[in-house]
Amino acid sequence: MLSRTCLLAIFLSVLPVLSYAQSQDNSRVQELFVKSGMQEQLKALPSLVQSAFNQSVEKDEEAKKLPKTLVSAMSAAATEAFSPTRLRVTMLAELPKKLTAQDIKEVLKWLDSPLGKKCTHLEEASSTPEVDADMQKYATGLQASPPTSERLQVLREFDAAVKATEAAVDMAINTQVALAMAIIATFPKERQVPIENVLREVEKNRPAMEAEVRSQVLISHLYTYRTLTDAEIKLYTDFAKSPAGSKYNAAAKESFDKAVIEGTVKWGELIGRAIKESKNKSEA
Repeated sequence: MLSRTCLLAIFLSVLPVLSYAQSQDNSRVQELFVKSGMQEQLKALPSLVQSAFNQSVEKDEEAKKLPKTLVSAMSAAATEAFSPTRLRVTMLAELPKKLTAQDIKEVLKWLDSPLGKKCTHLEEASSTPEVDADMQKYATGLQASPPTSERLQVLREFDAAVKATEAAVDMAINTQVALAMAIIATFPKERQVPIENVLREVEKNRPAMEAEVRSQVLISHLYTYRTLTDAEIKLYTDFAKSPAGSKYNAAAKESFDKAVIEGTVKWGELIGRAIKESKNKSEA
C-alpha cells in the first residue's frame, strides 16, 4: 500500500496537467463532440439499453415473476438514467482530460476534411435503430454476393486501428452488467450481490463474446462504409493510427465507458425507488 506521502506526491505531480486540461477551450471540445458524431450516436443509447432490457425480461424467469407495472417502471427508468443530455456532460468533462489542444486541433482537421465529413455522416446514418432491418437485409444479401478478400482485409485493418470490436465488447459487457444489476435490484437484500461479482461473472464470457461481436462489427462496417472505396477506408485507417487519431479513439471510448457506468448507477437508484413505490402500493 502506498503511504500518504507517496500519494500526496503523485497528486501534486499531476496538478499542472489537470489545470492545463481544465483551462482548454470548452467550445473546441464541444465542436469535437458534435463533428465526431458522438452527440448523435449518444442519442441512440437510451432506446438501445431499453430494448436490451425488455428482451432480457422476456428470457429471465425471475424477471417474469415481477409485477408488470414494476417492469414498465424499470424500463422507463433506463430512458432517464441514460439520458443523452446528462451523459453528454460527463463525456465533455472527460475528453479534455485525455486530449491536448493540439490533439483536438488535428482531429478536427480530419473531421472537417471532405472524407472525414463523409465518414461521420455514414456513421451517424447507421447508428439509428431504424436501420436495423435494412442492415439485416444487407447481411442476408452478402451470402449471395460476398465481399472480396481485399475488402475484408481493409475493414479488418480498420477495425484493429479504431478498436471497434474491443469497444463493442466493452459496451456489451457494460450493458449486460447494467441489465443484471437491474434485475438483481428487485431481489430481497439477502440475495443481492455486489456489482464486482456480476462483472467478474460476465467477464468470463469475454472470449466467446469477442468472437461473435467481431463478426457483427465486420458486417456493420461492410454496411456502414459500403459507399466508400478501399482507398478511402485506408485513409481513414491511417488517421486512426496517427498519434492524434489513436488518442482520440481511446479518449472517446474511455469517456463513453464512464458515462455508461454513471448511467448504470443512476438506473440502479431509480429502480430502487420504483421497487419501494411498488411495495408501498401493494401494502396500501
